[in-house]
Amino acid sequence: MLQMIASVSIEARDDPRYRQILTLAAHIAACRLNWLDRMAGDGLGQVPWWEDDVEESTLVGRYESSNEKWRAYLADLQDTQAEQDFTFPIADGRSYRWNIEGQLKQLVGHGNYHRGQVVMLVGQLGGETEDTDYLYWATARTDRWGFTPGA
Repeated sequence: MLQMIASVSIEARDDPRYRQILTLAAHIAACRLNWLDRMAGDGLGQVPWWEDDVEESTLVGRYESSNEKWRAYLADLQDTQAEQDFTFPIADGRSYRWNIEGQLKQLVGHGNYHRGQVVMLVGQLGGETEDTDYLYWATARTDRWGFTPGA
């Protein structure tokens, strides 16, 4: 996704859709960090869910930081823990409860939804896009199902 964003021409970056792309990309990273903070921490280390003035140069660092934290979390997560509930506060002071497995599924789907929006906008601005459907991503890297990448 970050490579697709970088492929948008300098001229097209004045278009409001480019700002929307950056906002969506930062939102995906924020969701990853905020939900991990809620599941594995106290939920008090939240970053802004939405930002208007995102700089493209900050996105790589956001994703690297998020990925590192998620790798550590998932490496230690046991199946029985995924079935457990977690409680998290929200901005108005109330608390909610949900299970970790449900939130992991929601987070994946939510990310796919917004990545699809990014791909559409990048394409509209003339950038280079890739199919973000998991099947095509996975089979481009393996021949698990007998697919020939690029065929």
